[in-house]
Amino acid sequence: MATLQSVDNPFDLGAGSVPEHLAGREQEQTLLKRALTSLCGQREKCFGPLRGRPPPTLTIIGPRGVGKTTLLAWIQNEAKSQEVDVMRLASLPNGNSGSTFSGFLSELANIPGLGWRQLAFQVCKYIQMALDWLPGQALSRKFDRILKMRLRFRPLLLLLDEAMHYDAEVLSQVLQQSQILTSERWPLALVIAGSPALEAHLDNMNAAFIDRAKGIYINCLEPAATRAALSKPFANRGVKVMDEALELMMSWTGNNPYFIQIVGNEVWEAKNFADCSEVDLAVVRRAEQAVQEQCNGFYRKTYRKIRNAKLLEHASKAVAAIEAAPKLLKPEQVCTCIAEGTGLDADDPLDVYNRLLDAGLYWELSDGRVHEAIPSFFNYFKEEYEQERA
Repeated sequence: MATLQSVDNPFDLGAGSVPEHLAGREQEQTLLKRALTSLCGQREKCFGPLRGRPPPTLTIIGPRGVGKTTLLAWIQNEAKSQEVDVMRLASLPNGNSGSTFSGFLSELANIPGLGWRQLAFQVCKYIQMALDWLPGQALSRKFDRILKMRLRFRPLLLLLDEAMHYDAEVLSQVLQQSQILTSERWPLALVIAGSPALEAHLDNMNAAFIDRAKGIYINCLEPAATRAALSKPFANRGVKVMDEALELMMSWTGNNPYFIQIVGNEVWEAKNFADCSEVDLAVVRRAEQAVQEQCNGFYRKTYRKIRNAKLLEHASKAVAAIEAAPKLLKPEQVCTCIAEGTGLDADDPLDVYNRLLDAGLYWELSDGRVHEAIPSFFNYFKEEYEQERA
């Protein structure tokens, strides 16, 4: 049975929380820090644009559980120490795009913690609100006014999480107007995170500048980073982890950041339950069942997403093809396997391929090859699929 987390447990399973040791993301952290440095550059004049250029839009793309939201949380913490305002959104919901955008503007117009600048900002805001009552004031114009007003006082980091699900019209307006302001060198930066479906969603935004965005593609960690992520929280508290115990822990993670937190969390609880000062094989094996339960819960959500989309048969064909291939397949090869014997129209296999990619069945490597996205999920999928067919 999965255990509740004790107070002293250094491994955090919260969604998007920053682990005590954020391993293997040094390159991504460097890019995000550079964006903050650019935002805090010198101004042309008091309350004016930057002398240098603001950073390009950054996109963070990866399958579920690899730490996209964690990186957003990390850069949010970094921004606070540099007096950069942060607006972090989890959604721009579907519905009436005008009301959705108006709600977004209302949130954008609220700036807590400006200190002595708060009064000046409020005066400016009410003047602008009066102007907005004039006939013919488009939402895009209101966005420009409100955001530029904010940027005069402090830089703004706009974090858009799970952006592949945002209302397309609203997101397009946000991107277009943000591009205008950054081209005028106002201190604004966007970081947009999402699953592989994000790229296709952004392609439909009619925002040409998004092609120049800096893409950050993340997936599982290197083994050395996994080792550090598991061992350092123990070492920081004077708890020794035996080499063979650490190797077993690593074997359960598949180098997946979320699974690393699961394994670390359950082994820590097993150590506490055994009331011992070091972690050996016996302690780790006590945590095995709880680890498997947690991982299976993650697998169930992915499987349910594929089943609800009525893609189980196609997913089964993709899994079989990827496992049987002597070397990693290209996306078009997987599409061919998906289409075999299904009667799909010419364009449908690519659509199915992309939907399964977004669901987290597989992942594309930097060289354009396809491999399993989530550790051991293929085994779980095959077992569940066979039971359903039976």
